[in-house]
This record gives sequence, C-alpha cells and structure tokens, in this order.
Amino acid sequence: MREGSIFSLKIIVCSFMLSALSVPAFSESGSGTLTPAMAEAAAGASAHGGEKENDAAAPEANDEGAASRNRASGREGLPTPRGSFTQLPEKLALAAKRLRVNPAGITISVVPVENPGKPLLSWRADAMEPPASAAKLVTTLAALEVLGSSYRWRTNFYVKEMPDKKGVLKGGLYIRGGGDPALVLEDFALEVDRLAQKGVRRIDGNIVIDRSHFNIPKVDPGAFDGRRSRPYNLQPDAALLNYRNLSFEITPDVKAGVARLVVFPPLAGVSYPKTIRLGKGGCGDWKSAIAFKVNDLGKGKKRVLFNGRYPSACGVKTFNVIAFEADEYFERLFRALWEKDGRTWRGKVVSGKVPEDGKLFLSRLSPTLGEITALTNKWSNNPMARHIFLTLGAARVNEELEEKASEEKAAPKAAGASKAEGKSQEEKRLEFPRGATLADARAALADWMAGRGIPASEIIIDNGSGLSRTSRVSARAMTALLAAGWNGPYMPEYLASLPITGRDGTMVRRKVALEEGRIKTGYLEDVRSIGGYVHALDGKRYAVYASVTGAKNVPGGIKFLDAVIDWVYAAE
Repeated sequence: MREGSIFSLKIIVCSFMLSALSVPAFSESGSGTLTPAMAEAAAGASAHGGEKENDAAAPEANDEGAASRNRASGREGLPTPRGSFTQLPEKLALAAKRLRVNPAGITISVVPVENPGKPLLSWRADAMEPPASAAKLVTTLAALEVLGSSYRWRTNFYVKEMPDKKGVLKGGLYIRGGGDPALVLEDFALEVDRLAQKGVRRIDGNIVIDRSHFNIPKVDPGAFDGRRSRPYNLQPDAALLNYRNLSFEITPDVKAGVARLVVFPPLAGVSYPKTIRLGKGGCGDWKSAIAFKVNDLGKGKKRVLFNGRYPSACGVKTFNVIAFEADEYFERLFRALWEKDGRTWRGKVVSGKVPEDGKLFLSRLSPTLGEITALTNKWSNNPMARHIFLTLGAARVNEELEEKASEEKAAPKAAGASKAEGKSQEEKRLEFPRGATLADARAALADWMAGRGIPASEIIIDNGSGLSRTSRVSARAMTALLAAGWNGPYMPEYLASLPITGRDGTMVRRKVALEEGRIKTGYLEDVRSIGGYVHALDGKRYAVYASVTGAKNVPGGIKFLDAVIDWVYAAE
C-alpha cells in the first residue's frame, strides 16, 4: 500500500472518533472497601450537584515518575504477589467516592493472561453492560483468527464488452464492491488511471455499483443520535468509496477576519467557498457554529455554504462531513478523476448488479486485515469495524457455498446432462454469493467464541462497532476473550493494534501506566469502558476490562477507569 494512501487513511480514520455529551456528576456516599451487594444497595443514593468532572486522567493515575523509576530500577524490589479480590479494593472505592461514581454502575475483571482461571479482581463481573467501542476488541480478534491477518478485500471491475480500437467502452462499467473498508481517494485514483492504461478513453453507458456483497437493511444514519452527517454514523457499504468524506481544512487569518478553506477531494459539479467569517469566543461546538449547508443549483450543480462563523480561538482544524448519498458521491468523484485528463463519459452512477455474462476487467486488493485492524482499534473507527464484522458473515456464507459446491460435484450427474455454456451455476454462486447479513456475522462470531471457550451468552454484539443500544457484555467474558487473544496465534498483531497508554491512539492523553498498557477505549453518552492488557510492576501481564455506566456516573468515568489501570499496574 502506498505511503500517501496510508496517510490519508490515518487522517480520515482520526476524524471518525466518536464524541459524546457531558452529563451531570453523581455523588456516592459510601467509602472504604465495598462488596457488590453494598454497591447495589447504594444505587438508590441521591444525586448531588457539583462541578462537572474533567475527563482528563486523574492526578493519582498520572505518575510518569513511577514508570520512569521502575524502568530505571530494572523492576527491582517488586511487590509481593497479590491475592484475589472479590471486593472493590480500598484505593478504587475511595476513587469512586471522590469521583462521584456509584459502584453499582461499575464492572471490573482483571485476570493474569497466563492463568485466566484465577482472577485478580472481579467486581460485578457477570453484569451485562454496554461495551461502547470496546466491542471492537471482540470484532477484530475474531476476524484475525477466522480470516487471518493477511486477508484482503477485493473490488472487481466488469465490462460487457472490451474497449474498441478507439478506446470506447460500450455498455458501461460495473463495479462490484467486496466490502473494502479502506478504498480511499489515492487508491481509487490509481484504479481510474488503470482503466485508462487498459485502453479506455470514453465510457458510453452508466457505471453500475453492485453492493450486494452485504445484505443489510437501509437505516437512517441519524437514528442513533440525530447526527446523520457525522462520519462516525456512516453505515456499511460494500462499495464504500473514500468514506463518502468531504473534508475542509480550516485555517484562521485573524488580520483578514476570515478562516481560509482547503477542500479535499474536489467533486465534479460542486463549488466551494474559499473562506468562512471569523467569530469570537471559545471554541465550543464549532462544528455547529459554522452552519454547513449544501444548496442545489439545478442541472447537476451544487454549492457548499458556511453561513455561520468559525471561532478564531479554535486554531487550525479539519471539518469532515457526509454530505452526499452513496451513488451521487461516487459519480461526482469518479467524474472529477476521469474527465480531468480529457477522457469522456456519457452516463451516470446507478445501483444494480453485475450481469452474469460480465467480463472481469480489473481487480483491486485492499490493505491487509492486520493493517486495517490497527487503524480500527487505535482510532476507534466505526465504519471499519462494521465492515470487518460483516466480512466475518461473508466468510461464513462462502464456507457454506463451498460445502454445497463440493456436495454437488460429488453427486452423480443425471443421464444426458451437459454443462451449460458460460459459467456454471456453481461458479456463479461462488463469484456472486448472496449478501452477508448481520445475522450471518453474529452466527460467525458465536461459532468462533464457542471454539475458543468464550461464553457467547455473555458477549452480545449488534453491529461490530459498539455504536449500539443493544450490545451487551460481561467483564468476565471480555477478559476471557482477551486472555484467549493473548494465548492465540495472532497475539502480536492484536496487541499491536491497541492504543499504547500515554503514547498514541485514543489513549494518547491518558498518562497512566505510561507505555505499559495496551488499552482499547469505549465512549458513549452514558458509557465509558476500557479493555486490554497491562504489564504490571510485579512483572506479570494482566487482561483487564472495566466499564462505568449511567448518565450520573460518566463525568468521572474516565478518571475512575484510569485509576483501575493504575491499580493493576501498581501491583499493590
């Protein structure tokens, strides 16, 4: 994969991180060492007003000096081995009190990766709670072990007739998406150039996009939180192109009283302003303040407008938005790339299917699953996770079709039967299998968990990303999964995909157990979660999963979860 493509992937992926709303704090009146029963009883405690908690790491969980001292000492004078905790340790009970996090809204499981049957800490570990984006831990590990880290997605281009001597491609072009979650602008531009190098100068007919590799219901992208234009709400698309992303780099020019715009990518028939008016005050909800809008000018022309003001306090930022439906975005981007060098196209983009007599013209392979997994987990990319999840389902469908084809081959042929001209039914089914459904993906996940001894009844994943109201997991099952991953064949790739504490990804600002944690985070309006591995001061490595749920608990949730990481790391 080209360096430029990887750079673009990282830029777009970073923009897809889910943001959530702040909510009031909750005060828990208990203290000291707590039992789960005490915590459940405390659930009825009354809410108190107070200053909103900052989501930065708690000071107590921010001791970079401890990490430095530990490295310098070569882990001399390590703590004595710890026993098993079925109560909330005093340090965490005090942290919960200080941060106004009700222990009844906490789940924690910590197990040694080499001996997961003997948990270090188990607190409400059987409770089924939403995992938020920690659900990606499940999706990516299952995919690595089922598909392999070298798995690649394929996008195929078909024609009905080969281009003639003048370079005219009659009958249009058919593009069948294979679920590639990483077909960004640079890579698509290469495929457009390949078309030209294979002799095509003019396309007569429509470009038909075949998305039947996935068979999923059409869902309003704003159904989850009303923000349908936000990139993290992008729905799966077997022929997803550049994440349908329209990106504006915004740079304030205070002297001129404007912010200057750079747009990426330019789309055919769409005009853009060069500046936005500057505003005063704090950065705040700057995305709403700029008042983005697209006006339809008729005859295929559209104009982007920014009717608001960009706060100068924001500095340089990038605004990413989903502003066009799938076919329209594909058409405008293809036309911009195709026609800029004098090539012509008479037609438009429509949805449909590749005809059975279509001839394969060229094929594009994606980056490997190992590369995609790292981007998915480091930056919590929802569209990538959803595509990986559905690909698990597609693999299950293909396995069923291959088994059926083998059975048909083995069956005796009817007397006088002859092979039909062209592709056989068997070949057609294997080349154009039925679309994978969410049910296929969930069944594939359940099969994998059963094979790994993970309680499938305690890990219920809706769409693979965690952006869901129905996904539920237990902390116990999640650490069982993490321990299985540590002891599995793809541990190096899986571990490398997780954010490093205090260094990169979604953990870059959380200076806790500096560099000694590999932690995937989860963040929804009423959920905060973590899951991954901690290399503790006692020299052992632990799988850890913890969550804080409830609107009154989440203001202190991140600080509390950092305190959990610190407690595991400190080996107290």
